[in-house]
Amino acid sequence: MMLVYRTIVATGVATGVAAGLAARPALADDPKFEMGKRDDVKDVKDVDWTAKGEAGLVASTGNSKTTTISASANATRKTADNKFDGVVTGTFARATTRNARDANGDGAIGADELSEQSATSAENAAGKLRYDRYFSELDSLYVAALGAIDRPAGKTFQGGGQLGYSRSLYKDADQQALGELGYDLSYVRLTAGDSTTIHSARVFAGYKGKIRGETALEASAEALFNANTVTFGDREAKPFKDTRLNGMIGVTTSLSTKLSLSASFLAKFDNFPAPLAKIGDLPFAAGFEPVADKLDTITKVSLIIKFL
Repeated sequence: MMLVYRTIVATGVATGVAAGLAARPALADDPKFEMGKRDDVKDVKDVDWTAKGEAGLVASTGNSKTTTISASANATRKTADNKFDGVVTGTFARATTRNARDANGDGAIGADELSEQSATSAENAAGKLRYDRYFSELDSLYVAALGAIDRPAGKTFQGGGQLGYSRSLYKDADQQALGELGYDLSYVRLTAGDSTTIHSARVFAGYKGKIRGETALEASAEALFNANTVTFGDREAKPFKDTRLNGMIGVTTSLSTKLSLSASFLAKFDNFPAPLAKIGDLPFAAGFEPVADKLDTITKVSLIIKFL
């Protein structure tokens, strides 16, 4: 059994902090290409475990008051012809800003007209468990369970499952492409509104490979097409109108035997976003139902040191 632990010493750039986990960004180790599909388990004689994790914290006080926390972990269990994966990720970000309001209308700001306001800009977590059963060098079946929280996107909870067929489309010593077709079931509990269930067809394509020595590239795209009518408040999306797209590209390169650099970009598009919960203490006006943005992105650059 092998355990690998990671510590993020510097998280250089992190923007658009949002939910992620339909597609997992590449995590930096000593970059090397590892074949997927049946090659993952064909040489396993007994039970083989691996585990990885990373965490980051940025906090400031005084004139700037911000806190950003991110973490992720994954574990894999392999036996002959079987593979079990578990992934957990989460992000929390909160900031306090100064506000000035001319309450008395004299055209100037007095001492009693300055205030501070704290707001949460990111609050999301996601987990996924997946089991693959390999039947040949190219073919396998998969089943997965998923759960997520993304309150800024209007979703108190989203959970469900997936099942389908996976096939290796191309592979050689340094690269591989695969495709998947399947079914996705999602239960969504809205922050503002009732819950709903979405039945969708799932299409996935993924690629990973080694480019120019010690640099690894990973990319994937997932599309979910709803088969039933989805209702959020007063809005309604007919079949194939609640299309959800998830895309990811990540690059990892080794700077030395102990130091690696990882960069990734994740985009999540929802053509029928959830309604927003009320902001502050007052409700929205009658007939006004603001909705979450259709597109969320995460850009991440991490410098990673291996201690052991």
